[in-house]
Amino acid sequence: MSNTSSTYLAFKISDHLFGVNVDRVMEISEYRAPKPIPESPSYVLGVVEFREHVVPQIDTAQKFNMPPIDITAMTCMVVLELQNLDLAKKFRVAILVDSVSDVFEATEDNTVPFTDDFHPQYLTASYKTNHGMVMILDADKVFSIKDVIALDKLVRS
Repeated sequence: MSNTSSTYLAFKISDHLFGVNVDRVMEISEYRAPKPIPESPSYVLGVVEFREHVVPQIDTAQKFNMPPIDITAMTCMVVLELQNLDLAKKFRVAILVDSVSDVFEATEDNTVPFTDDFHPQYLTASYKTNHGMVMILDADKVFSIKDVIALDKLVRS
């Protein structure tokens, strides 16, 4: 039995609940319209300013192959600081989510790992809450090396 626990931010995209480790979360804020960037991937809506930096704004639903997020009064931007280990590069993104629901603690004992043949590599486990099943993300694996290079190029241009 493992006593190691981690704290996660739970958020909703469409009818799905996801959780990301709070260590990756820099800020949660209300939606801000991005400045569009020509020739960017469909899931990149543009860029926004964050603490004197320019970060790409990601339609998380499109990134996860779901219909685009409808912007409502509940739509939030969650700014994440991620790391691509293959490139030894840290980068920031502002992901759009339909809403933020809560913060929860989970241990290996109360999560159920996904089997290797069933899920994208960025989904690690599921956790049952009062609001439903939360799919826990390994946020560092959401963006491939190709994605990170493209995002870096967009921000620099």
